[in-house]
Amino acid sequence: MQQLSTWLRGEEVQRLRRLVEVSGKIEPPKNPWELFRFKFNDMLGIVYSSGKVVYHEPLASVIEDVLIEEEGIEVGSDEAGKGERTGPIVVAAVALDSEARKHLRARGLLESKSISRSKLMELASLVIERSEAYEVKVVFPKELFSRWRRGSLNELLVEWYYEVIAHVLGKVKASRVVIDSFDERRLRERFSSLKDIEVVIEPKADEKYASVAAASVLAKEIYLKNERKGTKWI
Repeated sequence: MQQLSTWLRGEEVQRLRRLVEVSGKIEPPKNPWELFRFKFNDMLGIVYSSGKVVYHEPLASVIEDVLIEEEGIEVGSDEAGKGERTGPIVVAAVALDSEARKHLRARGLLESKSISRSKLMELASLVIERSEAYEVKVVFPKELFSRWRRGSLNELLVEWYYEVIAHVLGKVKASRVVIDSFDERRLRERFSSLKDIEVVIEPKADEKYASVAAASVLAKEIYLKNERKGTKWI
């Protein structure tokens, strides 16, 4: 049986404990790193002091019930392939409503960096299915060489992020845009033109925001499908 994991915020941990006390069974921790163990219908879950929770896949719906996400549509953006020698650079933007963010988090989205290729493919399909809108830009080495001047790759990346996010914002009314930061100054300057929408620029945003993790999954899956198509760096 497949195991899943995700990260819970403090209030979500307490919501899970209260739900288990009513409908399941609390079990004591077995080491100093565990907060508590729980069971539903003989399916086991473990909550760690870090906020990480590990559980059997049938418990995903239980986890989803305790997750908290702000109402509204959130657009996240991330890239894949920039640090790889071969293949394209892929930049993705994904729009998710609050229910989709909870659904994807409960199915292991925030742990996408450590999952198998088959699970990555499964999550990418689920992201597309649950998204309100998405956009992907694939820049193969030939195009990159035609546009890149040494030292200005971040300028190109900022423009590609803006392009995919603007495309998605043309399809949905979002309340927030979240970007995995790589050059905060350039990003803030470029996205200052967006009005009446919150713009969040944070490092490692894919570990905290479901929309960014969704964009990361989509970008990585498309990169892996094309990773042998051309060489970027010697």
